[in-house]
Amino acid sequence: MANQKSVLKGAQILQNIEELKQRRFFHLELKGLTKPTRDILSELVNGLLEEIGANPLAAFHLFSGLMEALLNAIKGNIRHIIFRDELLRKIERLGETQEEAEELLEIIMDTSPLRDAMQRYVVPDKIKRQVQNILQLEDRIRAKKQILKDEEKEFLTDIRYKLKKNRMRISVKIRITKDELNFRIRNDSPIHNMDFGRIEESRIRHKELFDQGNSADFFRPEFLDEKESAGFGIAMIDEGYYTMGLNPLDLLTITSGSRTTTVYMRYPLEALREMAF
Repeated sequence: MANQKSVLKGAQILQNIEELKQRRFFHLELKGLTKPTRDILSELVNGLLEEIGANPLAAFHLFSGLMEALLNAIKGNIRHIIFRDELLRKIERLGETQEEAEELLEIIMDTSPLRDAMQRYVVPDKIKRQVQNILQLEDRIRAKKQILKDEEKEFLTDIRYKLKKNRMRISVKIRITKDELNFRIRNDSPIHNMDFGRIEESRIRHKELFDQGNSADFFRPEFLDEKESAGFGIAMIDEGYYTMGLNPLDLLTITSGSRTTTVYMRYPLEALREMAF
């Protein structure tokens, strides 16, 4: 973690938590969402919320939303690596050398219309299954309840290597202003335009249900979009805002570039302090 004056590792953050809670700006670089990382974030963020006098229920919804945003970022990076691999294999089948295929892949990945067009050649369900498989394998390692098979270890090692090779990082900036607590979560993979459109449409449907007094109905089968990247995690964050009496369409913004996705989450301090049960 870094701010304008110092750089601290995980254990140092916990050792200096009381001092850190007094600060107004933080910049964290995350490699994943392991239990130690979640514990550090919990100590830091919930400590900040205590300092600003946040209602415990508001603090719960805020922290849950932050965890959803971070999980989305992790899944986005993994999904991007798998998409690249699938696309590279298809380019190589066209008879290109590996070097030529990799050069063409970089052009495609940096050009939004080309990248979106290539989605038709990659099966979304296959990517979805692989992302879920990776997350499950990581959970099994953390739980230490099951020994991974050799092929599972090899698959996970390959994904970890490619995430590192392609510098797929996640960063979190936290800033407290006079009126708001702000989060900026950025991961090194874009949202494809088709997926971005589905997310925006689903958020509007969610808001319409909230206006009718039935926002929780959004999670019923007839409303959920089962397509990969359709924004279930964002919907969970939005629901937290609605529960707090806030409009997420005003306070949660998603932007995507050729190489990154950024989520901005704003929480008015007054709303955090005065949330009614």
